[in-house]
Amino acid sequence: MTRRYLVQFACVIALFSALRETHAQNLAIREKPSFEQIEQVARRHFLAIRGFHEDQLLVESEVRDFLPQLRQLGWWSFPWRRVPRYSLSDDQFIVNLVYVRRPPVELPRCIATPEKVYNRMERLSYSPIGRILLLELVQRDDFYSAILEDPETLCAESDILSELDVVASVRELKLDEPTGHVYTLQQLVDSLRREYTTVN
Repeated sequence: MTRRYLVQFACVIALFSALRETHAQNLAIREKPSFEQIEQVARRHFLAIRGFHEDQLLVESEVRDFLPQLRQLGWWSFPWRRVPRYSLSDDQFIVNLVYVRRPPVELPRCIATPEKVYNRMERLSYSPIGRILLLELVQRDDFYSAILEDPETLCAESDILSELDVVASVRELKLDEPTGHVYTLQQLVDSLRREYTTVN
């Protein structure tokens, strides 16, 4: 008799736990904000920062500071640890280049894809030769536009590297191959959209 009661009691507890878990999941799904709300909050947050432009380089600390707003909005299933890693850490070479040597400015309107500029900058930073090129280019008024030039032109215009046979080394950096990093606000919004559709 006692055993039967214990089995029944265990079944009741299991059923209660399952119902509670289902209720919690349904509640999370029901309370999950629309992506339009998420995008609106993201754009409002970053564009409220003084001097921030759509094409400005984002860094990991800025993304981490923003993410708690998603929880406040009701997106509880958000992958908090994964997304900030898509951004550049604050101490990386090109972050220092952009924020210290050349304070954030709006990129020229002729550059339709600022993320391509930052992607090329990061790939150049992978080698000593690329870093030399970046340190030279950052002194130019057309710094961001110059980054988009082909390796031959980049090397030919370098005061230090023009006499050296380094074009092949620069080509090996595969400047236009995506690094997988998030550089701009639009890219952050796009990555949030991907997470939104894949995370329950």
